[in-house]
Amino acid sequence: MWGSLHPDWAAVYVLVEWIIRLLAVVIVPLRRPPATATAWLLLIFFQPVVGGVFYLFVGRPRAAPSRQEKIDQLSAALAPVRAHLAAQHQSYQSPALPDRWRPISQLAEHWRAFPIFDGNAIHLIEGVPQLVARLVADIDAAERSVHLLFYIAARDAVTEPVFAALLRAVARGVEARLLVDDFGSKHCIEPLLALEAQGIRIGRAFMRSKLPRRAARFDLRNHRKIVVIDGHLGYTGSMNLIRPDFKAPLVYEDIMLRIEGPVVLELQTVFAGDWYIERNTLLDGTQYFPTPSRAGTSICLGLPSGPEYPDPVQQQMLTALIHASVQSIRLVTPYFVPDEPTLIALKAAAQRGVEVELILAATLDQRLVQWAQESYYEELLSNGVMIRRYPDRFLHTKFGVFDDHLSLIGSANLDVRSNLINAEFGLIFFSPHTAHLLNGLLYRYRESARLLTAEAWRLRTRPEMIRQNLARLATPLL
Repeated sequence: MWGSLHPDWAAVYVLVEWIIRLLAVVIVPLRRPPATATAWLLLIFFQPVVGGVFYLFVGRPRAAPSRQEKIDQLSAALAPVRAHLAAQHQSYQSPALPDRWRPISQLAEHWRAFPIFDGNAIHLIEGVPQLVARLVADIDAAERSVHLLFYIAARDAVTEPVFAALLRAVARGVEARLLVDDFGSKHCIEPLLALEAQGIRIGRAFMRSKLPRRAARFDLRNHRKIVVIDGHLGYTGSMNLIRPDFKAPLVYEDIMLRIEGPVVLELQTVFAGDWYIERNTLLDGTQYFPTPSRAGTSICLGLPSGPEYPDPVQQQMLTALIHASVQSIRLVTPYFVPDEPTLIALKAAAQRGVEVELILAATLDQRLVQWAQESYYEELLSNGVMIRRYPDRFLHTKFGVFDDHLSLIGSANLDVRSNLINAEFGLIFFSPHTAHLLNGLLYRYRESARLLTAEAWRLRTRPEMIRQNLARLATPLL
């Protein structure tokens, strides 16, 4: 290469490379975990031009200036809503938790995003057809508003009844809003946009742009799954609104929660914040935030995380739950690429005698992520962590059960992207009943999942080991 360049141009090229390297040393470590910063610096040191261009598109840990301005305004805009939540909390305060779980509630109080609400009822939904049937019935009963937020939503043979129900709701005067991630739903966005002319208001989260100055980084995603009807009834979990086989030959297996009670106001607050950022319209008042009624006995707390929140809430809460557990930790996730604090916490829990069990998808839809995930297996198995791989379908479910008492359910995967980049939402339940529901689901997963042993895993070939270890080096960038 150098022989074909004029000496002056070769000198300029070398100078540019070193300028990029020196700038990276100053810029990259800002607001970034050490492991992530190290990975970026290694990439830029060995490939300054390629790494520098890549960094411009996906490396910056911030939103675009216009979006950041909206995010900065969001707290003030939602102040009346938060005041309403605080007032409702006085009527639905949860009883004191056992002392060993107090650090969890203290951590939640530190974030002050949402209060912990008692009086909720939870119903577990398995599979998109079941979700569609329940949604249609609930939308047909809606009186004021229906709000849907999905990473992926599509009009297909399975989901079309939901959109038909939305159009019926609009016809009788109900407000209907649908917010989808612009990247996640890119292949099915046009039929959704056509609904705007029929009265359903459509929002596109993180509008795609190839220009770094507009998007800051083009891989920001709204990965949340939330439905709120009349401010009283909600859904959340890991399920997208699309047929399960949309990525054939993979068939997705998922769960969703149907929720009644005061915590639904927290789901509505998250939707209202996203809608304000994307459509510049604030949803507030009793029409959207009515006085709730007690529906059950579950105590729960909403856990939003993403670009509009300064802390990696999901990651910090998961780590705290792992450290606080004394009997069992059971995690189900499709993507398991943990950061160092989570990995250390899991190994330490297993070493102190806690039964740590991971149920993971056997086959992923992303090859590099699968190799990176597999690079952690030997380390975990050698420390006593049980790993079961689910072979039947693509297990997209994401939840954890801790000491058969606390549960964490939501949209976040156990990886760096969910912790630091995506907009996510989850719920933590201080409820043996919810834990019992999820343990029933775990039992069914175990019937099909195959236990991986340390001895069997060590028999993998050397090329597989090299591929997995190389993929692990890229995990901070995934």
